[in-house]
Amino acid sequence: MLTSRRYFVIALLTCLSVLAAGQAAQRKHLRRVPPLPQNRVSFQPLTSPANGTIKVDILPTHVVNSFSPAAAIGAGVDEIGAGSYPTLFTPSNVSAMASAGFGSLSYRLYTELNVEDWHWNPTGIWSDAKNGQGYFVGSSALGSPIQHSTCYRLTHRGSTFDQGDNSTFSLIDDGNASTYWKSNPYLTSTYTHEADSLHPQWMLFILPVPQTINAVKIQWANPYAVNYSVQYWNGDDPLFGAASGSWVTFPGGTVNGSKGGSSLVKFSPAGIYTQFVRVLMTQSSNTYDTHGASDPRNKMGYAVYEVGIGSVDSQGKFTDFISHSPNQSQTPVYVSSTDPWHAKSTLNPDAEQIGLDSILSGNLAKGLPALVPVPMIYSTPQNATAEIAYLMKRKYPIVGVELGEEADGQYMTPEDYGALYIQWATAIHAAYPTLKLGGPVTSSEGAETWPDSKGVTDYLKRFVNYLTSHHAIASLGFVSTEHYPFYQANVDWSLVPQEVGQVQSMFTWLANAKVAKTVPLYITEVNLSAAPAEPIVDLVGALWQAVFVGEFMRRGGAASYYYQYLPYQVSNGGTNFGLIGMFASDANDQVISKTSQFFSSQLITKEWCVPGKLTHRMNPTSTTLTDNNGNPVVLSYALTRPDGQSSLLIVNTDATAHTTTVSFSDTKTHSFTGNVTQAQFSAKNYTWVPNGVDGLAVPDGPYQKSTIASSATTKYTLPAHSITVLCGKIQ
Repeated sequence: MLTSRRYFVIALLTCLSVLAAGQAAQRKHLRRVPPLPQNRVSFQPLTSPANGTIKVDILPTHVVNSFSPAAAIGAGVDEIGAGSYPTLFTPSNVSAMASAGFGSLSYRLYTELNVEDWHWNPTGIWSDAKNGQGYFVGSSALGSPIQHSTCYRLTHRGSTFDQGDNSTFSLIDDGNASTYWKSNPYLTSTYTHEADSLHPQWMLFILPVPQTINAVKIQWANPYAVNYSVQYWNGDDPLFGAASGSWVTFPGGTVNGSKGGSSLVKFSPAGIYTQFVRVLMTQSSNTYDTHGASDPRNKMGYAVYEVGIGSVDSQGKFTDFISHSPNQSQTPVYVSSTDPWHAKSTLNPDAEQIGLDSILSGNLAKGLPALVPVPMIYSTPQNATAEIAYLMKRKYPIVGVELGEEADGQYMTPEDYGALYIQWATAIHAAYPTLKLGGPVTSSEGAETWPDSKGVTDYLKRFVNYLTSHHAIASLGFVSTEHYPFYQANVDWSLVPQEVGQVQSMFTWLANAKVAKTVPLYITEVNLSAAPAEPIVDLVGALWQAVFVGEFMRRGGAASYYYQYLPYQVSNGGTNFGLIGMFASDANDQVISKTSQFFSSQLITKEWCVPGKLTHRMNPTSTTLTDNNGNPVVLSYALTRPDGQSSLLIVNTDATAHTTTVSFSDTKTHSFTGNVTQAQFSAKNYTWVPNGVDGLAVPDGPYQKSTIASSATTKYTLPAHSITVLCGKIQ
């Protein structure tokens, strides 16, 4: 389970009240903030300016990666505020975004985070067409281009704190005996073709403080659990320490042969002192819910009206420790899954996903193959297949399809995600067998979940094991994850060299999960932090981005997608004021200034690389510029470009300026010859001035370009905390 969520809820609810309605995509990451790494290395600055060398190995047999910038260095778009497309996508805004130089587009699916069903095409068919409700399948027929797509809150949702949206709440403890949570029917034996006990569904309750609990009262809806158990957590925290504990059944907490209705489960009178309680359901009654027998999915899974957790005294009086209310002041509840059943009346009026035609035919897509999602966690295989059919009819190029988004962030087990993945992949590949599909779209690499019977907690490893054991590993065309390595309020320059180890951990993660080396890694969202914060817009954010891209490509990464393309206002992300993105906008969504990552993006895409589809080869480098502990303070990334030139992306992470010579070697030693183009970005070009929502950069770029007559002895100056790109011919 994602280890970043509950402790940020208070900050989330505070900052959401000050965010503009059009900033849905900025809100997206406010509750998915990974903790700072525990194995941080102490980097010591050099005591005085020093000369050094950078050596580039250009032996063709030593090339570490090859890539096309158009395919490998992209950016992502997300949900937007309802009706904000005309202001966000003005010609001037689109021109500004496109000028950053990114290639392939990644379409992010916010509805999966917000427990909603995505009507990718507002035109479609309801399973209960007469009443406009049930399970929705978008139409694959070509009509007018889709300019807007809508989001529908699920009628039987179970989790309290939905991502970035504090207007929804769990129906398990809303105090209304007519509303209920229901689990996903696609996780039952009818669809998984394995026993329901292998995909147990659960409800998890988090009390404000630990209590002595000796009873649980459950008001079952239909279908109810025939067999279930009530458990407590043996550990510090089941959400933020998932790998460091286990679930233990209360003495007397196992129930077999339940008849539904209202049930009071009593444990030993002494009770157990705990803050975390889980109800684990393993066999369903398969009785129809309130929607009747017209659809067999209505009887699959489990449904619950209300739950009370507390104690029974010697007089038989039950004291409930749960706060029941129809808002987010209720006691937090998380569930294993949710039935995608919904109705027209549950339309979310405040948000929309950008219309597929609007974005894929626009200037940001640039006609390049895009990474697109299909809804999976809260949808149906038929809806996903219809979406792909529509895209194929429109002849949009597709680099790959992500199945769902952030199942770990929804606390779905990797086995449940795997079961859905196989169903969706089977349906899509039946019609489009060569289409590249991927997942598990984790909210961070290294995501962990509760131990399985073998003690394995790694989310990716468990997912891969599930596909392998079900003879479906061939359907995994790529592994995708998001990367937000630091939750940092203040500018901390040690974060920049720390990124080297963060990127290395991604590939260790793949190796530990036994992902085949032929399966590429896509980082489908990436930025320094998961919440708007000052370090992102400060100069440190630019240097961090350069190190990430350089390290990721050096280690064999396939593609990364910068987040966030769109302009938004400076806002408080729960730590301090900042952005996730390259542009600050005014109240009308118009770009008013650039942030540091706009300039680092241009340095990467337009100076280090040759823009376009041609192949670049990446060469190993080494440097003598190290700190007093032997750690490199100057990081360098070398390319042999398709235009016949060599380029170096050099990041000086030190607070001290340095000079360096550059040499190239195969069987001989070479150097730059003739004129070398130098592009450089430092505090001389950009300084962020924090001032709350009125923060801005002075100066605000651009980076500086110059021409240097070079030879083997030329010394290149690297300003303190700077990015330098050198490009030229070698002897």
